[in-house]
Amino acid sequence: MNDFLFYLRLGFEHILDINAYDHLLFLVAMSLPFVFKQMRLLLLLVTAFTIGHTLSLWAATEGIIRFSSSWIEFLIPITILLTALHTLYWNNSLERKPSLPFFVLAAFFGIIHGLGFSGYFSMVFPQKSVGLPLLYFTLGIELAQLLIVVLVVVVNTILSNVFRFSKRDRLLVGSSIIIGILVPVLITATKAL
Repeated sequence: MNDFLFYLRLGFEHILDINAYDHLLFLVAMSLPFVFKQMRLLLLLVTAFTIGHTLSLWAATEGIIRFSSSWIEFLIPITILLTALHTLYWNNSLERKPSLPFFVLAAFFGIIHGLGFSGYFSMVFPQKSVGLPLLYFTLGIELAQLLIVVLVVVVNTILSNVFRFSKRDRLLVGSSIIIGILVPVLITATKAL
């Protein structure tokens, strides 16, 4: 039980750690277009992201894949930027629904984000039995991600229904803030390549 709670908490805190705000920005960017009636689709996208994240953590820990950390640190903000830009594009259709390519892309972005965390993961997790700790860690990640997206959807719904913000305004402001935060991160990551 102690291992379960330890790794569950570690996964939960990994997402909510303000120093690792890349996950928060990605989740917010992905959640911006959604209100409560679309929650099921958003949860499926988040789960696809988590699956990709978990697969890359497992593969990196097992030594199946190797990568340049500077490239991963560059690609992580790129995934967030692409998601924020897509959110701006999403505004063209108020009832647009994610299709299979969106879920595949969310999983691929999860792979990139997972690789960014795999070094720490390899230090913390036991080398002999990564299976259960990884499962517990993933559950913690999923719980934290669900908390974040539910909060974003609550804010989106309140802004839309109570304050009558248009979807266009909500997406424009939210995506612009995210892109503004990413600019210095991208400049730094580009210089490190």
